[in-house]
Amino acid sequence: MDADLIVVGLGAMGAATAYQAARRGLSVIGFDRYAPPHDQGSSHAESRITRLSVGEGPEYVAPVARSHEIWRDLEAATGVELLHQCGSLIVSPSSGSGTDGRWTDFVTATEAVAGPAGVPFHRLSTAEIQSRFPVLLPREGEVFGLEPSGGVVMVERAVSVQLELARELGAVTHTFEPVIDVEPDDTGVTVRTATRSVRAPRVVVTMGPWLDFAPLEDERVLSVTRQVVFWFELDDLEPFTTDNLPTAIWAGDRIEDYLGVFPIAPGTRPALKVLGEQFSETTAADTVDRSVSPEEIADFHERLVAPRLRGVTDRCHHATVCLYTTTPTEDFLIDTDPRSDRIAIVSPCSGHGFKHSAAIGEALAQGAAGEEPTVDLSPFRRDRFSTA
Repeated sequence: MDADLIVVGLGAMGAATAYQAARRGLSVIGFDRYAPPHDQGSSHAESRITRLSVGEGPEYVAPVARSHEIWRDLEAATGVELLHQCGSLIVSPSSGSGTDGRWTDFVTATEAVAGPAGVPFHRLSTAEIQSRFPVLLPREGEVFGLEPSGGVVMVERAVSVQLELARELGAVTHTFEPVIDVEPDDTGVTVRTATRSVRAPRVVVTMGPWLDFAPLEDERVLSVTRQVVFWFELDDLEPFTTDNLPTAIWAGDRIEDYLGVFPIAPGTRPALKVLGEQFSETTAADTVDRSVSPEEIADFHERLVAPRLRGVTDRCHHATVCLYTTTPTEDFLIDTDPRSDRIAIVSPCSGHGFKHSAAIGEALAQGAAGEEPTVDLSPFRRDRFSTA
């Protein structure tokens, strides 16, 4: 064997797995088709929203909570700021009559998860929103909930720190080297690229939007969608910093109405990051249109930004394309390859995975090292969406 563990894909999940395995004394080989952190997949664009009160379901709470602990440990070890707990605001229609399953009445769904988990989550009135966060423009028929422990985690920094520490601990990473085959047998797994072939008892595949490569044809039920991230210039930066504004998940009656708001963290672009979501137009990682047109920018600002945020100009400071890899039920897929339990398939996270990644990587590494995982990954097995 060439290593104890091979990790294919070194973004959010792969970097965490490689680091956690290396710190447990396992020999690790990692591969990526680019050089992480890069802007070709899902683990870029400065920041991601993180929240303990995960309205998508109670099974997500433990991985986020453990990830927060790991990021604080990484900060203490490296001096790199990774987590800004500026709060997380949820906004949704009060009627619950919308057509979108994930976001309809999401404040109530979040509250239902927060209570049993012991996570503080407070309903706010329209008057309280206007008083505490004057740059927000609440609308009639909306309800609001705030989790003080939520915030933003810094994406590229988190990937970089974990990969650097993994290498310091002996992990070997091969960048700009796509994997073309993962083949199990009775004694191990062979991973092949165009230039080398290596073997290990276990392999973790965290390829995100590239997960539809040939040996994993059963995963073609997954869809890859193009998501655009914008940064708009501001009349005044101060009200939009992490000292003064929480993140916001701002839902509407349809998925097209969704707006994600990311306050400005120290060391990031001097502009407000915002994004929408769309799941109807699918694409592929190697053919996606990565350009963002002036018309697309103008439409997004007019439809979603101007009606909800005060002091955000229509001048786009920067825009980029991110990819979501989504299961039919918009859940995670963390399971073994149907061909062999020596191969773990990880990280089609349906657009809400980064905040869980540090803990998921730890659990995967613990499994490879023969330890009891800190968090339970069994709720994310394939059978969760196999009949969808």
